[in-house]
Amino acid sequence: MKALPVIALLFCYFMVACQTINTDSTQATATEIAALPNVDCWTYRPRTIIVHPLSYFNDFIANATIAKVSIYIECLDQDQQTTRSLGFLFVHVQDPKSKSISEFKCNLANLSQNNLYWDSVSRCYRIEVPLPKDFICKFEAFLTVNATLNLDADEALTTDGTVYCPHQKP
Repeated sequence: MKALPVIALLFCYFMVACQTINTDSTQATATEIAALPNVDCWTYRPRTIIVHPLSYFNDFIANATIAKVSIYIECLDQDQQTTRSLGFLFVHVQDPKSKSISEFKCNLANLSQNNLYWDSVSRCYRIEVPLPKDFICKFEAFLTVNATLNLDADEALTTDGTVYCPHQKP
């Protein structure tokens, strides 16, 4: 019986200690406000894009008629989860030694093009670009990739990446 007041006092102490400073549940914190999406965009829209490490050269495939490089572009939302996108995707592949460039662009707002380039296994957009003119895939050779995803007139996401020749370790 003597322990009951002590337990009640400890219970009250823990209840007061666990209270947050913001007791008004309708008031948002700065972190919560920053996490809110803009009015004119969807919740899980891409926030960043990356050149995925799955990108590879396919000029060594026996039935390949034109030497190409397959670039995987991954779109990540605010939770760093892979997501699909709408907008214009521009991919520039450059040989850093000869400065020759191959380019690709597509409209991901067009549903048929979006489905054509979407790889449901890797959950990335897979873009095949011809190898830059005079590029020779040999030891220590690589290509630099610059990708830009224009979501709307005010927002564009960019990334840079490298695709190494099959003999080269990243």
